Amino acid sequence: MKSQQKLAAAASASPAILMASGGDKRIWLDSVSGRNRYGTLTRPAEDEISFSSSTASSPSALAFAAATQSLSRLINPAAAGAVTYDVWFNQLHQHIAAALGCAGARTILASSGTDAELLGLGIVSALSPRPLTNVFVAPDETGNGVPQAAAGRHFSDITALGLAVQPGEEIAGLAAERIEARAIAIRDEAGRQRAAVDIDADMIATVEGELKKGRDVVVHVLDTSKTGLTGVTRDAAKYAASLAPGRVRVMIDACQLRGEIDDLRDDLANGFIVLVTVSKFFAAPPFAGALLLPDDIVAQLRGASFPPGLLDYTAAQDWCPSLRDELKIDFTTEMNIGLGLRWQAGLANLQRFNAIPPTMAAQIKREFVDAIRKRAFGEDGFFIHPDDDGCHLESRAIVNLSVTSEEQSSMVRAKAVQEQLRQAAGAVCHVGQPVRVANRAVLRVALSAPHVIAVSERLALGDGLPAAMAPLVSQLDTLFEKWQQIHQGLALSDAS
Repeated sequence: MKSQQKLAAAASASPAILMASGGDKRIWLDSVSGRNRYGTLTRPAEDEISFSSSTASSPSALAFAAATQSLSRLINPAAAGAVTYDVWFNQLHQHIAAALGCAGARTILASSGTDAELLGLGIVSALSPRPLTNVFVAPDETGNGVPQAAAGRHFSDITALGLAVQPGEEIAGLAAERIEARAIAIRDEAGRQRAAVDIDADMIATVEGELKKGRDVVVHVLDTSKTGLTGVTRDAAKYAASLAPGRVRVMIDACQLRGEIDDLRDDLANGFIVLVTVSKFFAAPPFAGALLLPDDIVAQLRGASFPPGLLDYTAAQDWCPSLRDELKIDFTTEMNIGLGLRWQAGLANLQRFNAIPPTMAAQIKREFVDAIRKRAFGEDGFFIHPDDDGCHLESRAIVNLSVTSEEQSSMVRAKAVQEQLRQAAGAVCHVGQPVRVANRAVLRVALSAPHVIAVSERLALGDGLPAAMAPLVSQLDTLFEKWQQIHQGLALSDAS
């Protein structure tokens, strides 16, 4: 245990530095730019335009202040509300469960959504004496490392707790010959969203086939994909679980956390494991994930053997006190302060967002999507493809803009546009990482909780909706004007 050393290190470091610790290389800060692999910061960037919450964001001023104040309570004995690290983490677990509408739920912090997938698999494997098939949805529309994590393999060359590993190798306790990953497509080969009934039918047929082989099964429900789609309905997952109680487990991938928070409470009541992050819609610095465990899973875990290789991914304080007390896991690391601080930042946005009337939040989402639709119509360089339009835009507030380019170079063009939006002269603009959809590449323009909070605050001060939306719409105008200039420059370069 190295708790005292870590606490001493925290005392001499700033929240911005600490929030880039306790995760894999994706969140490490470049020594020159101070940015992570996604181009974002771990301190507020109020002068930058950020529509990248589908991938990663810099923290809002509210979020950063919350993390700073929380760190002060931990490392400064004279600070108001000063606490020990045990109390600090215990309170964090309580606040997470309450903010997610699941007060009293058992929580496990995870350094990213991919880490959450890996820990969820480890929990199910500890309960299953049989070979295990992990059925997950849309590998190209979840995290890049999810397919490897879903198979019980290292997805990076370093774990969240700093151990060097070999990507693709099996993790101790998750034998490769025992675990098999199966993927369900969310789109057809042309990029069209598949009908929910077809996705459900594929999943059920897969589960039935695996059960006949004598294997246990994990079924994923993808609440929101990278492009805002959903895959496997909760009703179909309940049916699959009923086919063989105790042999079919369900995990809800709500890592974008853009659906209805009330659904999470129902998911736990149905015995589902829930995976979330506050580093997408709720705009904590990347990454801040968690698992919520239903009571029956916890009861079955008592006395089970947790895969030892996963102890390189999770610390003792990542687990809420009741889980630590009941499961008696021999952790090798006491705490991950960076992860805790990222959650403190995200919680500030989550708790403030929860105070906004749902009808108001829904209206702001609709206005945001409508503003993009109007600006994308007839533009050169990007467009909303019919396969990416639909009612999911208003509910998930991720708008996919296809990049105008030759099919074979569309991803190259999308990456170039994203890079120049950040680095070319003018305002620094962030959009979500490019995603390939059939033969197209899309860049994602996404609303975040801080946007909704800012608009709601202006409404509360008496502004009408157009005036309250005006600063957000102005940022969209700046983004698209810069995008248009970049497109024209790239087109000229192609022609020369």
